[in-house]
Amino acid sequence: MGSHDAGDFATLPPVIHAMIHEDDVALDPAAERFLTVLKRSAAPEIWHKHGHFYSHLHDVWQMLCAWGQPQAICRLGLFHSAYSNSFVSMNLFNPDTEAGRAELRDLVGEDAENLIYKFCVINRQEMETEVLRTGRIPEEGRSFKHIRTGEPVMCSASEIGAFIVETLADYQDQSFGWQSDMEAGLSGALWPGICKPTLRMSKVSKMAVAVRKHGQLKVVPPIFDHCSKVLDESDERAARDLYWRVLSGDTESPGGLAAATSVAAEAAIADLLEASKLNPFVAEPHAVRAQLLVQKGRWPEAAEACKAALRLFYEWATQWDNRMPFVAWVSWTRCILLQTSFKEWPTTHGGVESLGAVHPSQRFRKLNTGRDQPGDEALEDAQAGKKARV
Repeated sequence: MGSHDAGDFATLPPVIHAMIHEDDVALDPAAERFLTVLKRSAAPEIWHKHGHFYSHLHDVWQMLCAWGQPQAICRLGLFHSAYSNSFVSMNLFNPDTEAGRAELRDLVGEDAENLIYKFCVINRQEMETEVLRTGRIPEEGRSFKHIRTGEPVMCSASEIGAFIVETLADYQDQSFGWQSDMEAGLSGALWPGICKPTLRMSKVSKMAVAVRKHGQLKVVPPIFDHCSKVLDESDERAARDLYWRVLSGDTESPGGLAAATSVAAEAAIADLLEASKLNPFVAEPHAVRAQLLVQKGRWPEAAEACKAALRLFYEWATQWDNRMPFVAWVSWTRCILLQTSFKEWPTTHGGVESLGAVHPSQRFRKLNTGRDQPGDEALEDAQAGKKARV
């Protein structure tokens, strides 16, 4: 749906605007029809990793729309588990009857339903493992065994390419440290754990590079520098650990990092810069660094950190640190960016809680100086604004 103009950060890119304003029809004119069916199903009740099944399906669909993928691939993302599949046991439609398939086909169209059906009846792990092992997708496509009947299911290279693109979005939406702990052998890891960011990005980057080269894509996703860069596993872990060290508030000063010494704050800024060098594909280290910089009054540096974060948030259309949702990360980063233009950052509890505006037009008065009431200047601003509107 087009890239964001890097020179304009006061407004949202259209597709991100649609996501944040929950304007699903802007992403797909038929969205209301099939989303209504999905909402009325059991999907909003079914558990899924860090939310419910509906939110996961919806978020993957949004990501694929933001990546400019063809409509059939976007709809594959929305219904990628609708027939159950080799990874999940639940289903919303019956793939073993013509009536079940016809019901979904009527909703999403023949091309999308064909992708959904094949994706749901092949062995996804076999597909992923082969792509990761070989770094390619066979030009002639390949046949998989139907996971229930054993019958051959022929998939073209472009269909496998569509499945891998969906998988990129699928992993990035749902993944956090709990799955990484289980993949490391801790199958009894308690959900949700402490919610460190995922360690799956290196694997995802390898699939992204392979699908760009061999997936016969009409549109290459913007992630990982348009699927051209591989993230090293050791760099991914080191970056995650540096980020977590800063965010864990591990400091001897009361009140965590915000109340720490200037030396500790500078060390945290350095850690976050190093994290961004090691893993240049995630936004949150930039966003957290921006907060530290505005607290120190380093306005130009903070603004650049915000812009770096927003570029990545808009590219991915999802978050890496799943403790907060995408909209919260984007809004918080835009809020910091706005404050850099005013060269103002609150130093009190009430002041911080009076933040919220992300655009100059939303700024009604100055920030609070305390929790109980606005400061005198803030009240004067509000009164002046009221008189101006009379």
